Amino acid sequence: MTIASDDIRQLIRLDTGEIDRRIFVDEEIFELEMREIFGRAWLFLCHETQIPKPGDFFEATMGRDNVLVVRQRDRSIKAFLNTCTHRGNAVCRAEEGNTRNFMCTYHGWTFDLAGDLVGVPGMETYYGNRLDKSKHGLKKVSQLDSYKGFVFATFDPTAPPLEEFLGATGRLSIDLLAERADEMEVIPGVQKFIVDCNWKLPTDNIPDWYHPQITHMSAVSSDVLPGLRVQEEIVDGGGAKTPDGQRIEQLPQGRFTVTDCVTVLGEYGHYIGGPRNGPRDEATPRPWRTRPGFVEAVGPVGMEANGHPSIFPHLWIVTSSGQVSVRIPRAANKTEIWWWGFRPKNASDEEKAMLLAHQTHVFGPAGILEQEDGENWAQGTMHSYGEHSSQIPHLLKMNIGHGQVIHEHGLARIESALNEHPQLWQYASWQAWISGASWDELLRRTTPGDRM
Repeated sequence: MTIASDDIRQLIRLDTGEIDRRIFVDEEIFELEMREIFGRAWLFLCHETQIPKPGDFFEATMGRDNVLVVRQRDRSIKAFLNTCTHRGNAVCRAEEGNTRNFMCTYHGWTFDLAGDLVGVPGMETYYGNRLDKSKHGLKKVSQLDSYKGFVFATFDPTAPPLEEFLGATGRLSIDLLAERADEMEVIPGVQKFIVDCNWKLPTDNIPDWYHPQITHMSAVSSDVLPGLRVQEEIVDGGGAKTPDGQRIEQLPQGRFTVTDCVTVLGEYGHYIGGPRNGPRDEATPRPWRTRPGFVEAVGPVGMEANGHPSIFPHLWIVTSSGQVSVRIPRAANKTEIWWWGFRPKNASDEEKAMLLAHQTHVFGPAGILEQEDGENWAQGTMHSYGEHSSQIPHLLKMNIGHGQVIHEHGLARIESALNEHPQLWQYASWQAWISGASWDELLRRTTPGDRM
């Protein structure tokens, strides 16, 4: 059974800001996503500092496939499926480590660091030396590349090069973290947990600065992490205004609210969404924003944008805390979330301890914010199954039609009060992807215009 093109077009209504909740629970749509998005897009695998030595490996995911990312003896990086070409068993049961080769524990077929089949028990006795080992190496990804240490791969041999796929917005998204110090490294250990929700709801949440004042009221008020207490920033000394000139009322001190936003839109569905950079609470200093290398790398738009970057389809870069997350679709109603923490290589022991404590207790399985967010995502997914509640559209009407796109410095940005332009951009791009558009058509349909 195939979803008709007309049906795909009706799922996302950009003119009204209405999204059909079917996209969060429909199994046929989920299968389309696996093929048209996760089977084609460049996907984040790991950071080069996780595999510094020859023989180091890290197991990542690409859609439903588990992939081994391996540092080669010549220090290059290769990635291949973690499934034996004999009977399909995993050739590696560890999530990361160092090895000389990979041996399947079913029948002992052995593969070298490049994924080539080098050992078959009973080769002469059972196969009469007639098995061509060169034809049965581990299946490699079609393309692999890295940008400033961030390793990506795609299964599509026709996909554009990584830097072209990232574009100016995707590269800026990574620069906002990679350029915080001369060298950034991953803190050992990746946090992993599962939320009963569709993967698009956590990605929808990335640029949502409307929910913290309600969802995270208890977290902010608790002072468990003083850095979460953010004073309201009122622009122009007279309060923020909506597009029609109405004043936005000030909320009580300690409530998290945003009144001035910069949204950066990029090809293929990437974006940066959130508040404009401004005076920050002393408990959360950002000294890297004055670092000359950072200023030069991110440019004037990067210096203004202080929101959350998202690289389509599922990578979130949290520049404030130095973290990276992917939202891995395991089923239409189940998402596995992975968290990486980053730190400057030259950070002091005290700085490392403080950063680790902050990263652990804000996001991840022990994160006070993510626990609150996860309940919302699970509820949104659950109610999308209801016979009647599923008929109510997922709404994204904030500032719709008022988003004037400014094309400057090689980027496309919208400057406004709080808005939902990033979410609309995400779903519009998602719609183009699942329609099976060619790469040329994808680029055309996801190139920012002049208004949203």
